[in-house]
Amino acid sequence: MEPWFIFLILGGALCAGFVTGLTGFGTALVLSASWLHFMDPVTVAPLAAVCSAAAQLACVYSMWRSFKWRMLMPYLAGAIIGVPIGVWLLDVIDPGIVKIGVGVFLILYTSYSLFVKNPPTVNVDSKLADSVAGGGGGVLAGLGGFSGPIPLIWTQVRGLPKLIARGIYQPYNLIVLACSAAMHAAAGNVTPQVGTMFLIALPASTVGAMIGLRAFHRISEKRFKQLVLTLLFCSGVLLLVRQAF
Repeated sequence: MEPWFIFLILGGALCAGFVTGLTGFGTALVLSASWLHFMDPVTVAPLAAVCSAAAQLACVYSMWRSFKWRMLMPYLAGAIIGVPIGVWLLDVIDPGIVKIGVGVFLILYTSYSLFVKNPPTVNVDSKLADSVAGGGGGVLAGLGGFSGPIPLIWTQVRGLPKLIARGIYQPYNLIVLACSAAMHAAAGNVTPQVGTMFLIALPASTVGAMIGLRAFHRISEKRFKQLVLTLLFCSGVLLLVRQAF
């Protein structure tokens, strides 16, 4: 393995880990944006899945006391139903159409939320609505690994503080991503090459997550929301660009 190749793996993992530590999601976005320039998608998909799970795990020690397990349960209940539906839909509809739809939705939603000074919130505590949000994330996870946006957006629509919101969607993403990594392993996608690159990326991903987590505790509610919306906007743009090219 060439030194430049190892350097690019470490750089991508460090940046992705930092973003995950700072916002609680985004590993796959950063890794796809960087690694797809010199790796094939078949390698990036399982590698991003296991690195995402590892970056999430690196945050658990510091964040687990903030996890809102009671509030999380409806989201997970929805995901249990949504993931198989998403996998089934892979044989029914074109995943590319779904990616375009998700990309357009993310761009429109984040553009509105970033430029409207006080976007309206929904002051509702509904387990059914939480289950629907978790189910939507599960469907998109089954279709293409996009577990995070819908539950995250729902916590923002509800106007939840950053620590409570992250206490819901971070363990949600951790569990869904761990299941995704296990599915890749069961399907034989985690090859010895992927395993080697994961071992190289793991220290950088962990260090990046720790640095990002420290930054998370220092930023204000307003700045955190802006960062999350910006990352979601970039996710939408990346989805559209990847479909176009």
